[in-house]
Amino acid sequence: MSSDNEPWYAIRTFNCQEQKVSRYLQDCGYVHFIPMTISVKPNAEGKPKQILVPAIHNLLFVQKKGDQKEMVKMLGECQIPVSIFRQPGNKDFCEIPARDMVELRLLCDPEFQTSTYMTQSEAEAMVGKEVRVVKGPFKGSVGKLVRKDKQYYFLKAIIGMGVMVRVSRWYCEPI
Repeated sequence: MSSDNEPWYAIRTFNCQEQKVSRYLQDCGYVHFIPMTISVKPNAEGKPKQILVPAIHNLLFVQKKGDQKEMVKMLGECQIPVSIFRQPGNKDFCEIPARDMVELRLLCDPEFQTSTYMTQSEAEAMVGKEVRVVKGPFKGSVGKLVRKDKQYYFLKAIIGMGVMVRVSRWYCEPI
């Protein structure tokens, strides 16, 4: 049985198959999440149309349900090859706390036009101070305050990805 406090796993797919894996997880009854962004593509008449596309291809997140053996069995039955991110140096899965996933899902709202997505290594390489947001829609979130192009951004790095959103530096307090 899954609850809101269960950790999450980051899953890597191959060849941009995250939508097919998403359908499989939905059929199996697993709570999952694909970070999406809005892209503008021409429709059949050549007029621009906004569509949702994965922000980072080959990456999705699934909430833990049962134990690791059950997760491995379920993912092994998927027709699309997938791999779960593992801890460096051992075979344990990288678990993402439920609170971090709540923050990530909020930051990945496609309606935020200022969101920038990057790989985890790019996010960790950015210089900034550890902060907690104390005001605004991201209140309570913990991450880095970084400066880019003379503007301040709140950066949250998580297994497999980083997301950066525009925020006032006055909305953040150092940790």
